[in-house]
Amino acid sequence: MNGAEERSDLPSVLVVDLAAPAIFAGTSAAGTAADADVVTDAHGLPYLPRHRIAARLRDAAVTAVRADPDLLPAAHALFGASREHGPGRILRVSHALPPHSVRAAVAWAVEQRRGLDGGAATLVRAVTDAFTSVESGVEIDADGAAAEARLRTVRVVDPGLRLTAALRWTRRPDPAELRCLARAALAFTQAGLKANRGRGRLDARLAAEPDPDPDTAHAATLTWAGLAPGPGVREGEV
Repeated sequence: MNGAEERSDLPSVLVVDLAAPAIFAGTSAAGTAADADVVTDAHGLPYLPRHRIAARLRDAAVTAVRADPDLLPAAHALFGASREHGPGRILRVSHALPPHSVRAAVAWAVEQRRGLDGGAATLVRAVTDAFTSVESGVEIDADGAAAEARLRTVRVVDPGLRLTAALRWTRRPDPAELRCLARAALAFTQAGLKANRGRGRLDARLAAEPDPDPDTAHAATLTWAGLAPGPGVREGEV
């Protein structure tokens, strides 16, 4: 059995579906005019950086361990202990990116405009605009009070975007480690800033192959988590 066959039953991607506007603060390739910009790749496409995903998954794993303390060694193996990023971790998470077909099409279009008078830069800005919106609100000072006559603009990633992060294993995980990761994915429900205002709500699922069907990914995640409903049991009753 080759390596691909050995790992075909393991999660290879984390699929993130945005359910609400998300604030992935950072620097965009085009440099938008918002007070708080959004992180994008070189072609203007928004993405969720890997270190933020790892931090959210680690926090979600804490929730899983509280419910099942026997998962603590698995959580340490997956994410490290005490937020350390040592070489002993068995899981590596990549940036969560838009679909490959979208990235390939945008990259091709941008390259076609290289050398034109501002054509590539204009397209990069248009790409960012297509996947994001600008929200405005009264700026809040350090004391939590509204600052007079000061509006603050924030660029948010629009809901409906699907992002996929590749997962790389340094060794084959055992069943407890798979269970811990799957339960962390199910508990990973928000990313970005202003969580208390409903921003960044998302659904995260694991899949063995890229571009999975949502229902298939959900069922696989429940199975890895040890929560798959048995015969005659409705999913909501699990």
